[in-house]
Amino acid sequence: MPTWNLTLDPKAVAQVHDILVCLGRFSETVSIEARRNKFILTTLNSSKSAYASFTFDAGRYFDKYYFGPAPWVGQQADDGCFTCRIYNKALLSVFKSDSKDKDTAIEKCEISVQDRPQKAQCRLVVKLTCRHGVLKTYKLTYESVEVMHALFDKGLASNRWRISSKPLKEFIEHFGPRTEQLDIYQENGRATFTSYTEKIVDGKEILKQPLHTSVAIGTKEFEEFCVEEKLHIAFSVKDFKAIITHADSLNASITALYSKPTRPLQIAYESDNGMLCEFTLMTIGDHRGGSVTPAPSIARTKPNAPDDRQTPTPSNPLMPPPSQPLHRPRQSRPSPPPPKASLDPESLFFPEDESPSGWDDRDEREEEDLLGWDGSEDNDLLASKLNRIGKMRDAGGDNEDTGDDGAAVPPTQRSSHFRGLFDD
Repeated sequence: MPTWNLTLDPKAVAQVHDILVCLGRFSETVSIEARRNKFILTTLNSSKSAYASFTFDAGRYFDKYYFGPAPWVGQQADDGCFTCRIYNKALLSVFKSDSKDKDTAIEKCEISVQDRPQKAQCRLVVKLTCRHGVLKTYKLTYESVEVMHALFDKGLASNRWRISSKPLKEFIEHFGPRTEQLDIYQENGRATFTSYTEKIVDGKEILKQPLHTSVAIGTKEFEEFCVEEKLHIAFSVKDFKAIITHADSLNASITALYSKPTRPLQIAYESDNGMLCEFTLMTIGDHRGGSVTPAPSIARTKPNAPDDRQTPTPSNPLMPPPSQPLHRPRQSRPSPPPPKASLDPESLFFPEDESPSGWDDRDEREEEDLLGWDGSEDNDLLASKLNRIGKMRDAGGDNEDTGDDGAAVPPTQRSSHFRGLFDD
């Protein structure tokens, strides 16, 4: 024996499908609460920062609605409410229908509950009557739980605004998919909606999408606008998108109520057939009126204090930095490679096959730290040095070891040049 049952027309079935899609943006489960005069679908996200509620007037929204205690319930039991919880995907698969296919279009939907103590499992029974006499029956398992509701005192909400969902639906399309928060404030007769994220770097890759997107709306475009000047309040942009998308499907006007940052914000709207939609969101911000939106990444980077070394700043900000330090002189020709490490440290001259390329063409002004031929010395002084080296070789005989003094002289000239000088 069901404790309650209801009947939906095709238009209401399509609306229930949209409601389940909206609730799926917040949580994977849906709580059902049935009372004598109303039927409620609610959900609470895992972080308990967003609460969504859809309340249906039993006499206006449903074609038929009945609620009564089960026969086995005594007079001492409370029969004023029935609550349970069920997976959203299970309900969504039932109410998903192809509107283009007229042969499978739903003509009527009946929902009832079977709550039998003698049975191990309780069932939520959904019967869909389609065209050509097709009847689809779904029996879904649910869990009996206590439903939690978010409390919001509308009397303490000193700030409020009301606007049609159509312009907001156009504006949220500009908000990036990776933005996390939405900041709202009013200044100089304009309400500014700014989406942003505090995650500048995602792993090793910098986000390519804009981190800040601001949309300004004149306060005259609102049906009602009473907000404190420069009061910033921020909440989840993902939740706001889900709310606006559903409100636009009903072509409803949205009302926002809040008092100050860090206090709950409520967004509400209703349909013509007796459905009230309420969303309570957690907010962040500074109650002193400061902006909660972080500055863009370029503005957040503070310039270094000026020092003694000043480097010119390129006029084009997109120009890459120079590959070499600016204080080094620019060379007209590439410098020759350094000498190979396999060179004999006791040899005075370079071998023929290991002599550095471009030796004769080097300019002594290019590199000051490399040892080269010094042509500024006197020829007599050069001859005396060469004679001293020759005497050291003659004193050693066939032994090529020149001692500690000879080994300390680095290579300065090719072997062919040296022999030419002695032959003359």
